[in-house]
Amino acid sequence: MFNIWRRAKSEDGNATVEFVLVVPVFLLLFVSIFELGMATIRLTILEHGMDSAMRDVRLGTSQTFSREEIRDRVCDNAAMLKDCRENLLLEMVVIDRDTFDLPPVRATCINKNEDGLPITDFSNGGPSDLMFIRACYVIDPLYPSLGLGAMLKTDEAGNMQLVASSIFAQEPN
Repeated sequence: MFNIWRRAKSEDGNATVEFVLVVPVFLLLFVSIFELGMATIRLTILEHGMDSAMRDVRLGTSQTFSREEIRDRVCDNAAMLKDCRENLLLEMVVIDRDTFDLPPVRATCINKNEDGLPITDFSNGGPSDLMFIRACYVIDPLYPSLGLGAMLKTDEAGNMQLVASSIFAQEPN
């Protein structure tokens, strides 16, 4: 009986208890920071790719670009995006200068659970038109069930959507 009381008063193992309580919190924080950092890097690369491609479109009003040509230009300028051509969906519309109505706030993105691509508007516009373009790129979260990855808004396939948009005026001929 005396031995039980001595063990109960012993402070051996205190560091182990603190370690077990604190380390999972730090690991969860580290995983969340890594997830957010990778998503931010991918979004920055997507925005750079889109800006570079839009420079060509903006200045090339005598040439009309197809959705696939613009997508290829975006993906060529954003080479670090994995499977860019399969995961990127573009929409481009002319903005009415009288009302300045923009497309819906929610971007249309590829759903990997469905066959085919969603229908989106795509118009090249003409000289001096005000244009709105939006790119939606879907990625798999790195840690979908841990930390920030568990709190991210995802689609039915579990993919996170990165959206970049831009408004520009076509150069007159």
